[in-house]
Amino acid sequence: MGPTSPETGCRAGLTRLVWFAASVAVLSAAAGGLLGRWIDLPWWKIFRRCASVSALLTLWVFMHYLHHQPIRTLGLGAWKAGRRQVAQGVLLGCSVVALIGAWFVLAGWCRIAIHADSMRLWRTLLISLPAMGLVGVLEELIFRGYLLRQLLACSQPLAVAGSSACYALVHLRPNPVWPSSGLELAGLFILGWVLAITVLRTKQLYLAIGLHASLAYWARTNKLLIEFTAPPELQWLTGTSRLVNGVAAWCVLAGIGWWMTRRDQ
Repeated sequence: MGPTSPETGCRAGLTRLVWFAASVAVLSAAAGGLLGRWIDLPWWKIFRRCASVSALLTLWVFMHYLHHQPIRTLGLGAWKAGRRQVAQGVLLGCSVVALIGAWFVLAGWCRIAIHADSMRLWRTLLISLPAMGLVGVLEELIFRGYLLRQLLACSQPLAVAGSSACYALVHLRPNPVWPSSGLELAGLFILGWVLAITVLRTKQLYLAIGLHASLAYWARTNKLLIEFTAPPELQWLTGTSRLVNGVAAWCVLAGIGWWMTRRDQ
């Protein structure tokens, strides 16, 4: 057989993604329906939690039976070099948060406000470390490991834009409130774009995992450490504890993406 044409490869990649999304949706709905009988939570929250497990299971099945490759081929190469990239990603994410935090403190838009309940504070800070690390690994495997690679069969711009759009839509809250949800959607898209750029640059997921995990960690814990004091009319600029729903965070993230793109050139 001759080499696969670009059109055929693109069509095959899109078809696999449709089947992947359908499989995750069916498994999540089935698991959510079963667990909903015993767990006292809204069905949508149960569905979202089941989706993470369903996505990982579906990814393993697709890689094992469809692609006949181990999951590590999605971008989890040698750990010796990988751990250095993870550390660089964590440092980069912490630098982003520190830069935005310093900017806001100097402008008077936030202040240090340590939560009074020390037990809750330390429990959240410690438990969130492994939890957000797991989130970083799982989501990078799905969005930048599998989805991005399948879309690369069509074109690199489509792969970056498509994977970033899917990442943003999946993370949007189920009850959107506009315009704040629109701001968050745009911020999530920019973050997805930056993460995709890191994977295309390094050919691995490790840097993206470190950056993703560190930003997710601070988005989860910052409300216990600081208080936003900016007036409501400036919320479009500062955002909230979600971190990515303000124009200031967009500028910092876009700067990182531009810097990485220039390094490639």
